[in-house]
Amino acid sequence: MELKLRDYQEAAVTAALSFVAKGVAPLIVAPTGAGKTVIASAIMHRWQIGTTRKCFFVAHRKELIEQAQATMTRAGVVGEALSVFSADFDHISAEDKASALVVFDEAHHAVASSWEKFNKVFTGPKVAVTATPDRLDRQRLESVGFTVAYEIAIRTLIEAGHLVRPMAQKMPVEMSMIRLRGYDDALEAVADSIVTELNRWDRKKAICFLPEVDTSVRLVALLRQRGVEAGHVDGSTSKFRAGTVDAFKRGDLRVLCNVNLFTEGFDAPETDCVILLRPTQSRALWCQMIGRGLRTAPGKTDCLILDPMWISGENSFTPADAFTTHPHAKGITVEGGHDPLDLADSCDRSAEDAMLRRIAFEESKAQAREAKENGLIDLSVACAVFGFVLPAPTTESAMFGYQATELERYGVYAKGMTVDQAEWMLGRLKARETLGLATLKQVRKLKQFGVRGAERLSKESASKAIGADWRISGGSPLKAHNPHPIYGRIFPR
Repeated sequence: MELKLRDYQEAAVTAALSFVAKGVAPLIVAPTGAGKTVIASAIMHRWQIGTTRKCFFVAHRKELIEQAQATMTRAGVVGEALSVFSADFDHISAEDKASALVVFDEAHHAVASSWEKFNKVFTGPKVAVTATPDRLDRQRLESVGFTVAYEIAIRTLIEAGHLVRPMAQKMPVEMSMIRLRGYDDALEAVADSIVTELNRWDRKKAICFLPEVDTSVRLVALLRQRGVEAGHVDGSTSKFRAGTVDAFKRGDLRVLCNVNLFTEGFDAPETDCVILLRPTQSRALWCQMIGRGLRTAPGKTDCLILDPMWISGENSFTPADAFTTHPHAKGITVEGGHDPLDLADSCDRSAEDAMLRRIAFEESKAQAREAKENGLIDLSVACAVFGFVLPAPTTESAMFGYQATELERYGVYAKGMTVDQAEWMLGRLKARETLGLATLKQVRKLKQFGVRGAERLSKESASKAIGADWRISGGSPLKAHNPHPIYGRIFPR
């Protein structure tokens, strides 16, 4: 059956299939909660229409594989979801290995050795989907043959109502990883703060990310002592994990603590709070953790992000960093409650302004080099030489070509000037020419050698001054014994 797609999902599917038809491996970038499994299943289903070809969905976690298999079945896809760690593909024919469409989930992992090994077995067309192609990951994905075909930002989905709006609260708890790991009083302070914020914001379900199993287990015990039902899961609790997760989804647990789980593929839309108690230097991981709480659910209007005071120092991220779109944007630390979307927007603008300033500076340097190569003097330098103050523009219209040509005749490089500014500058230069005053190059050279009032000299006097001073003219020192018309006899130094 055909899956019902949102507008952006339809756009992603169309773009991916267009790339595949041209023999290009597409990369679909959509944030956590955008429905990447639905997008992938729709791509596979449409690619199979009218053929007997198979499709394979490849993921690295059990939860992701099970979720994908269910969605593929619902969409009518012929094929199966596989673990990237699989080593036995004997049940798959050589023809299918060579011709099947393979979709890599969470593709930012696709450059790992296990993915590369899998890629050698299946040699047909490929599609990659990911929520977090950080800058380095994007470069590495492109290096293995994927090209971005479609991308949608997390803020776009929030504004469209497909994800809920985040709120951030910086908990007043100061500590380091050492304190969190080894001291009960530090973890008790964290537990007290969590309980306070959960009650203050009336949160029903919170998922908590921790760095170590022992710390997670201890926190669960402390939360229970304070009357908050909590549970712990990690990679070694597979026997009991499903039961604990089900209890959380049913509402029997208010806080689900986990270690190295649920950053990808975990689907509990009712989660209305994310507690960040593990440090990371990975923006991708940071975004994945926060994204766990942004899915929509009946009665849910927002998601609370609890960020302890110490965490931003150890992982160098703030909640706003999950929502910035500019590659150089960096969130700032804000105490107490704040709106990370507004902060992200401000950080994006600051990063863009800084980038534009850098570009303008580089362009200015390039223009100066170009002017110098052409024997011209930049407008700003020309104004300083003559003591002019260029008036502010009264129009946005760029100067005419004939004005630029005239300014170059006077030795001025004036790229970027407006019509009225060019006219003003030409008026001053023509007036100097009519009065027979020194040229721009003459005045500049004399001023470089300390001649005061050079801009008031006549063209002839300036020429004599330059010719009489061997340091300016570059001539022989012996010629410098003649009296200087401005400041007397010059002697060789």
